[in-house]
Amino acid sequence: MAAPITSVEVQILEDVLSAFGLAVGAALTYLTTKVVPKYIHSQAAQNAIDGLASIAESVVAQFNQTIVADAKAKGVWNAALAAKVKQDAVKAVLSQGANLVKLAQKVVGDVPELVSTLIEQAVASKKE
Repeated sequence: MAAPITSVEVQILEDVLSAFGLAVGAALTYLTTKVVPKYIHSQAAQNAIDGLASIAESVVAQFNQTIVADAKAKGVWNAALAAKVKQDAVKAVLSQGANLVKLAQKVVGDVPELVSTLIEQAVASKKE
């Protein structure tokens, strides 16, 4: 038969459980204030970048079908026109993805430069 639990043992058990509760509480506080927000923030930023990339692909496809194809057909496609079209494409993506731009600015910073790169990637993928 087991010996009855003494009041000292009960006190020790209560102290251990209290310390364990404090440790769990501290761990949860750390997770909810430090780790989780960073993950959510980075996930939201990645979603914003993915959304801007999708818009950039659509804009490049549209510009290729209209402006670029027309200029090439007329024989007026050159480096200056290409730079102007890219500038217009950046403006179009920034306009169409205004909400995503606000979100991406918090992490990326220079969103117009990011969009410019996304447009270059979309153009390169169309050439392959």
